[in-house]
Amino acid sequence: MDVITVKIRVLDSRLGTEFLFPEYVSNKFSGFFLKACIKRSVCLMVNHTILISTGISIDIIDKNTCFTIKSLIKKKKKSDIIVGHAFSFINFFSLNELKISFWNCSKKDVQINPGDNLAQLFINSNKFIKFIYK
Repeated sequence: MDVITVKIRVLDSRLGTEFLFPEYVSNKFSGFFLKACIKRSVCLMVNHTILISTGISIDIIDKNTCFTIKSLIKKKKKSDIIVGHAFSFINFFSLNELKISFWNCSKKDVQINPGDNLAQLFINSNKFIKFIYK
């Protein structure tokens, strides 16, 4: 069985303790939820952008594997929120913390709280994914 190793470096100690960090694996997709690792609630005002910390860095050993980030704020808050990383990346965040940019193009402000599910990270591969946390 082909296996792809994904190293997740936890940079915020609240992940796995205060903030649940569930991963999921299926036949076609593997991934996990990205949390808002912020110290206090923030208000994303109409027509403004914000960069939110996820508290992790990701290193995918197989350099041919890419991942996609999909916003959850839009569903949860029923707002027109655009995520800045909605495209596929190939190991882009291996050295630095993964942060997600959001643009509020709705007609109302959106509050983001510490620990909120911001997005889902999908690893697109036909191989088995093995997560290693450090």
